[in-house]
Amino acid sequence: MNRASVTLLSALVLALTSACSLDPTDLPVPGSYVAGDAYRIKIEFSSVLNLPAKAKVDSGGVQVGVLDRVVLAGSTAVANVEISSDVRLPENTRAELRQATVLGDIYIALVTPVDPSPVSIRDGGTIPLSNTAPADNVEDVLRSVSDLASGGGLNTLQDTVIKLNSAFPSDPAEITKIQQKVAGTLNDLAANQDTINQILSSAENISDSLVVNTHTFDRLITEGPPKLIGLGSVTLNIVQIIIDAGGLARSISPVLDPNTPDILQMISYGTPFIGSVATADTTIPTIMDKMVDLIRDKLIGFFREGGPRYTVSGLHNPDGSIGLDPAARADEVISRMQTMGLLAP
Repeated sequence: MNRASVTLLSALVLALTSACSLDPTDLPVPGSYVAGDAYRIKIEFSSVLNLPAKAKVDSGGVQVGVLDRVVLAGSTAVANVEISSDVRLPENTRAELRQATVLGDIYIALVTPVDPSPVSIRDGGTIPLSNTAPADNVEDVLRSVSDLASGGGLNTLQDTVIKLNSAFPSDPAEITKIQQKVAGTLNDLAANQDTINQILSSAENISDSLVVNTHTFDRLITEGPPKLIGLGSVTLNIVQIIIDAGGLARSISPVLDPNTPDILQMISYGTPFIGSVATADTTIPTIMDKMVDLIRDKLIGFFREGGPRYTVSGLHNPDGSIGLDPAARADEVISRMQTMGLLAP
């Protein structure tokens, strides 16, 4: 065998050996790799059931990457994906496993949140498990339908419908009356929308007041029961005082009953005095002014000249006749004047 034959045989063996370890997913099929530069990120899933190799990574309906491999970290499946370097993903991006059709392949969908983070996911970054959702597989749907059908859910629903039908009367006229009453109620509600709105507004105001005064109600709830207990004991003491006062009144009654007229008469005597004392602040100044006028203008002026003077011009009998003895009556007149303080003794 010449050298050319040996070389050809060696090349054939190498080719066959390489063919035995060939992975079809590594072939450069369109859509199974990222054209151009790319960066890698990790996506954590609770389950990646039926996720095929080289699954596409979609964002907004456009393929932006491809699945490289899936590794298990504890009980969490970590999908390593390649993303085109032209795509920038916010740090709070959500990842979901979706299925375009019932029998279609599962792919990874990247969903941008309503309020995206200003920071982007960098090379080697991770979308955590809290921001991911597994796929709703056909198997799970069929299993749920099977549980519904075999678990008695449909039978229970049927029994409920039968009981509901039996609750209504069999007479069509009765059903018509029920319909009319329901229609009348709905018409009344429609005609009184303003009143209903006022009721709802009042309820809203009450609820707002409750919300605003939450601390007050909390205080009533926390401090109220102990204080109510104390109020109860105080009330019982007040009632006991009233009962004791009744007994005291019964004891005093025999003493006061015989003397009640005298006590009332004494009170009537003291009433003018109390009235005078009550009005003393208004009557005393007036009385004092009159007393000052009497003393200053009348009495002092009258007695300033020596007091009253009497001149006896004649004496007459009580019947008007003349014949009295001046000497006999003079002493009597002088004595009476001295008694009155008009003459010095």
